[in-house]
Amino acid sequence: MKSHRSAVATLLASAALAGACAGTASAQVLSINASATVSTAALDAAREFVVAVNIAGMTGAVGAQATVAYDPAVVEFVGLAAGDDFTTLIYSNHDAVAHKIVFASGIDQGASGAGISAGNAANLTFRTIVGACSDLDAVVFSTSALPTRITDGSGASLSHTESNAVSVTALSPFTLVGGSADTSVATDAGSIIGAFVTLVSPTASDSCATTLTVTASRSDSAAIGAEFPIGTTTVTYSATDAAGNTDSSDVLVTVANYQLLDAAITLNGAILGDSSRSIRVTTGASSQVTAVAFTAGVGAASNLHVPVAASYGCVSAKDVGHSLSNSAAASIVGVEYSTSIALDQGDSNDDNLVDILDFGIFIGDFGPAAAGGISNFNDDLSVNNADYGFISLNFAHTGITCGAFTGGAPRTAVSVKELRRLGLGHLVSADLNRDGMVNISDIVYYMEHGVPSTKRPIVTTQW
Repeated sequence: MKSHRSAVATLLASAALAGACAGTASAQVLSINASATVSTAALDAAREFVVAVNIAGMTGAVGAQATVAYDPAVVEFVGLAAGDDFTTLIYSNHDAVAHKIVFASGIDQGASGAGISAGNAANLTFRTIVGACSDLDAVVFSTSALPTRITDGSGASLSHTESNAVSVTALSPFTLVGGSADTSVATDAGSIIGAFVTLVSPTASDSCATTLTVTASRSDSAAIGAEFPIGTTTVTYSATDAAGNTDSSDVLVTVANYQLLDAAITLNGAILGDSSRSIRVTTGASSQVTAVAFTAGVGAASNLHVPVAASYGCVSAKDVGHSLSNSAAASIVGVEYSTSIALDQGDSNDDNLVDILDFGIFIGDFGPAAAGGISNFNDDLSVNNADYGFISLNFAHTGITCGAFTGGAPRTAVSVKELRRLGLGHLVSADLNRDGMVNISDIVYYMEHGVPSTKRPIVTTQW
């Protein structure tokens, strides 16, 4: 978002101080005061400025007269008005050929018969007609027409010194360029406030190729380098040139109400192929499932959005269709949390146990399978003895969680009737010895005989 404004002001000048004169106060000055103005290289009626003719250090001044000359190549005369203090314009004349303005003005004697020591004698309006970086004599006092004179109440002239150091600065409007675009980031790991964001300031230069100072302010009034709070903060950059032209630009810094976590995940055991696995990552009360690509059992869940916390002493990960859960602490790496977790496989039904039910699923899945399929723990192209090895190695194990495990105890036996009652009738084929139970005896049978090539009728023992 940008805004652009041209300030119409007055010329910039410095007032010289006079030395002491006999019979008068010291530092008596008649000056042309000025400040910067705005202009383009062409005539523009909106680029007007006021030259104030002032006195200072006088004793009882009641009237002033002067001739002001101007350079027609730089400025154009617009008009003359009485001053704020010398309110009576007694005489005025503009010589357009000689490029001079003559005026005489006075104070209201009835209101201030004693005169004044300092005040505004007249105001002359000009406009610039060309660009000017610093013209030192575009508007000056002149003695070639009406002599410059300041009088007191008796008509006597007061000694004075003229200040003539007038610099006209006429610049084209400028625009801030470059700088950062609107920025969105996550909250820094380890912070519960927000994030530190480094922004690049825009730059600016005026039409005289002068590099301008660009300032920055924040909508939350904090220092530009301070931590940005969660939410959106507006950073406003602005610059002003010597002619009063200004430009500003806003950058929105949005800090999201979450942090980022990178989790390196390793599948324990001999993994032969590659696959995509659904990994559940739990941080505090938040849990999410993300797809992770594994190459030879190594993968990574990157840039996970996790709740804002000062630290994560425990992060849990689990392969939904294959592994037990495991936990590890997260460290801070840069602005993100990072952890590394190794997973033991064998849990095919996501109950965080490796038990007889997983053996039953394995028997049902035995045979050709895709990498990453249920019970295909080693990511080859079939469910076979190599996959059974994962169940055997981790049998009766439970997953490691961040807190007490609440998933119950591993089962070593289940009846065929209960399997059917639970809606798990597809696991009945794991009753290899056909005794109405899926238990350790069936595991022994499998180890001795493998999976039968032909199915036999299942006889359910009645009791």
